[in-house]
Amino acid sequence: MYKPNALITAIQLSLSLGLSLSLSAQAAELVGYVVLPADTFAAGPASGQYGGDGNKATQPRFASQPVQGFSGVQFGADGSYVFMPDNGYGSKFNSPDFLLRLYSLTLTPKTAPAAIGSVSVGASIQLRDPDRKIPFLIVNENTPERLLTGSDFDIESFVSMPDGTLWIGEEFGPFLLHVSADGTVLSPPVPTPNLVAGKDPIRDLVRSPNNPSILASSPAPGAASTANLGSSKGFEGMASNPARTKLYPLLEGTVLGDAPGTIRLYEFDPTAGNFTRIVGRYKLEAPANAIGDMTVVNDNEYLIIERDQASGTDAKLKKIYKIDLSKLDTEGNFVKTEVADLLNIRDPQNLAGFGPTFRFPFVTIENVLVLDANTILVANDNNYPGMGGRGADVKDPNEFLILKLDAPLTLGAGVGRK
Repeated sequence: MYKPNALITAIQLSLSLGLSLSLSAQAAELVGYVVLPADTFAAGPASGQYGGDGNKATQPRFASQPVQGFSGVQFGADGSYVFMPDNGYGSKFNSPDFLLRLYSLTLTPKTAPAAIGSVSVGASIQLRDPDRKIPFLIVNENTPERLLTGSDFDIESFVSMPDGTLWIGEEFGPFLLHVSADGTVLSPPVPTPNLVAGKDPIRDLVRSPNNPSILASSPAPGAASTANLGSSKGFEGMASNPARTKLYPLLEGTVLGDAPGTIRLYEFDPTAGNFTRIVGRYKLEAPANAIGDMTVVNDNEYLIIERDQASGTDAKLKKIYKIDLSKLDTEGNFVKTEVADLLNIRDPQNLAGFGPTFRFPFVTIENVLVLDANTILVANDNNYPGMGGRGADVKDPNEFLILKLDAPLTLGAGVGRK
């Protein structure tokens, strides 16, 4: 008589009970490693002059623009990568002098013990709104170029489209932004509809406390906010299908009314410019966790970074999971398969210099990209000038990992670096 093995039994039991299922994988192997120093700057105006309360200090902390805070990555031209920093210094109020840009980086990872890796920072794309598509006030409202800053949007994820334009996911709205190849805003930001039963998809929106409409109509003293999503919990991750005809923006936080610790994955039609449905929900291993990024594998499968809120020796969970859009449990949550434990990476060549086991213990790890069926690129958001990943008094650098997976991915057409 046939008897199912323990793995199959666990899957069946988890699906029947509506539990979030995570299947384990062995540690990945570090096959490439390179570091961009924390104190890396690009041309631009002085920055870092504002505090968390929005007050302006006498002098800026930095003479130009830090190249830091990478929160999204896509392939660039000629073997380069395009990395997108987020809003700058961590909040709407301390980032009005941080310019929103994307940078071209050429990575030469260290692949042998005697090798020396390098990172070359190339040209940047500056986001701007000279055609006044943004319907609310921005920092550089009355300037010709209307350069966008970290007080205007908290950009966290992006997808490069076949026509060269970019769709960008952000957190203050949360909105999706459509910009040209040179960074010009092409249309008004697209708000996020609350696509659940009983809600009007036009009037009922998902909004954070930093949404411009909420800030413009603050509640009376003692009254509750009308925000239904936590601050800095918008579209942290976003991927496209292989054909890039659909976008999949993933929230970082739970919308009010959803089950705690579950986050929505939306589907978006870039041609029509609107949201079409909620595909399902990703269940975090713990409600306090967050996701860091999302990238495509094939039409159904996607990789997602999940992390806890700790760094250094306190970090306990920094993992990459694979989900299948066609596989939901009884609660509508995706079944998760562990692909890599970023706190337990094999490094037999000691490429990173930390011994045979490499830990990637940064609080925010927000970049993942499939290179081929066997390897992925992973990088951190260093929250410049944040510390804690490599020491309490050490500024976190930007570290870039090339990881070889134990089990190959099944890639869709066009996925990976060809």
